[in-house]
Amino acid sequence: MDILSRIFKISDFVSIRHEGGKYLLFDNINGNIFRLNELSFEILSLCDGKNSEERILCLIHERFDASGEKISCDFNALVNMLLDKKYISII
Repeated sequence: MDILSRIFKISDFVSIRHEGGKYLLFDNINGNIFRLNELSFEILSLCDGKNSEERILCLIHERFDASGEKISCDFNALVNMLLDKKYISII
């Protein structure tokens, strides 16, 4: 599988919310709550089981004023951490 064609889906036991100017990730199994930055929240919002990695990167690049290299680097770091914690999966 081409790496850019990977499709990510947020795990069923995870929820994300934007409340009171804060971006939050909830682990509904152990009760942990993580504060996210806006970019991380947007990336997770797009991990819906439909968008490819390439599509997510394109959409994020359109929404944020950052270089493609910076977005890709941040995306890869976030995705690797989320995969390790099983907060997202590749479908």
